[in-house]
Amino acid sequence: MADYEYLKAQLLFKLYRKGKWGGAHTPLKNLFHLADNASIKDSEKAVKELNNLGWVQIKISTEDKHISLNSHKNNEIRAFILQVLKIDPAFLG
Repeated sequence: MADYEYLKAQLLFKLYRKGKWGGAHTPLKNLFHLADNASIKDSEKAVKELNNLGWVQIKISTEDKHISLNSHKNNEIRAFILQVLKIDPAFLG
């Protein structure tokens, strides 16, 4: 289960680092482009859970799913990333 939490934190960190908040979104496939099929399946499950928590928003745009971080959950997202990835807070600005 710890690996799964790590996967969710990695996905959030990618979006956070790229500044994908609210109206600034990216195609979901951009998060998975280097992963194999098994990893993509786990990642899609993780994204679904993050969406259920309200931490990410998914919308259909140009026939693809696009994803962005929920700016209203900024503090929760930041705390989760720092707790799970154990990175220097300076990396998050």
